Amino acid sequence: MWSNMDIKSILTKELGLKELTGPSLKEAALSYYGRLPDVEKRRISREIALEVIRICRTKDEKNGQGKKEPSKEPFSAAKVLAVNHAGLLDVTIEWKTLPGGRLELAGCRTDSGGDQINLSKVLSHFNEKTALVALTGMAGGEITKEWERKFLHNSILPSLIRSKNEDVPVAVYNIIDNVTLPAMFGWADELSSETVERMAQETLRALELMFGQGKDSLWMVLSAGGPIRYNKNLAYYASLVKLIKKKYSDRVKLLIDFKFVSGPEEAMSVLDIPRETPQDIIKPNLEEFMQILRASGLMKSGIMDRTPITEDAVKAYAIKLRAKYNLLGVLVSLDKAGLMLVMRDRIIKEKGIRIKLACPTGSGDSLKAGFVYALSNGRSFEEAVHTGNLFGASTASMEGTGTVTPEKLSETTALARTQRVEPEIEYIKPE
Repeated sequence: MWSNMDIKSILTKELGLKELTGPSLKEAALSYYGRLPDVEKRRISREIALEVIRICRTKDEKNGQGKKEPSKEPFSAAKVLAVNHAGLLDVTIEWKTLPGGRLELAGCRTDSGGDQINLSKVLSHFNEKTALVALTGMAGGEITKEWERKFLHNSILPSLIRSKNEDVPVAVYNIIDNVTLPAMFGWADELSSETVERMAQETLRALELMFGQGKDSLWMVLSAGGPIRYNKNLAYYASLVKLIKKKYSDRVKLLIDFKFVSGPEEAMSVLDIPRETPQDIIKPNLEEFMQILRASGLMKSGIMDRTPITEDAVKAYAIKLRAKYNLLGVLVSLDKAGLMLVMRDRIIKEKGIRIKLACPTGSGDSLKAGFVYALSNGRSFEEAVHTGNLFGASTASMEGTGTVTPEKLSETTALARTQRVEPEIEYIKPE
């Protein structure tokens, strides 16, 4: 039996509930919690997280699961560098509805999340060495320790940068009778100039060590955006991209994701950078793709606001976007419809794999992990698209916020084979 009185009391007290039921929790999470200042949202989510951590730690101690240590291998062992400006501790709380409507705790767990943290976890499941530069929470913080414990692995080579003020932010996912409510989390404050500079220097140091073994080129994965307030004067991601291009030119190939982009200025910060050669690939989902098109001036506001964008329109706009910013490719995830990579000479599309959807959280990160996993091991772009599709679908078919494992990948691969899911190539005529 789960000891759920403390979690219940935190939720009822902090969300102003008289009784914990499915409808009341959903309404409170969307309205009451949603209107709170970010600092209060973070405080409430941290309280919930600390109680879940206590429960999970007791379980882990009984099961003999101890603390994980960072990998001691040199950065030169990795072919991919992941840079993470903001990570989250994902807290999942599962509820079942009792007769009469009250909720009873069915389970709870924690998972490290946040962009390249998820990517690194995925690659570690396949014993692929990944160098990771990540901004973490304050030293000694309980939530920070739990977050790190959930992703540290002997295949992840970390350089962790401590935050001075606050623990790792928390995202709380309430699942009621297998239905996931929107995440409860508060945006983190802007990064300081000192933190941005330290992130940049650690990234350059990691690249220097990775190139030390005579590699000709490397893949680096970076997100534009995230659960952190954007400061246009520091331009966290754009300033880092400019530094890398100045030092390494086209030797570092970038896969740039987009997450919680605050507006046109942030979306354009990593795009509107001079590129001597097309070595960068951007990976938006459909919503982010539309935002980028409007920010770039390629699509006027109001167009397609009410009707879904068609596949032909995605192709046409992606061709223009790639050409305008001299990109190597535009990789658009199309949700259930699959994904599409638009390059200079061809379009590689693959339909979605029909799965039993469990939780889509983290599936986009798994998609990019599969994509860069294939490319960093010398596979073709067609193979990369297929691998990304398999990885993303595998994660979406897993419960909670876990990421694809070899066992789940085998199941999804068999499904894709049965459904005849494979890359479709359309060649683009030169202008």
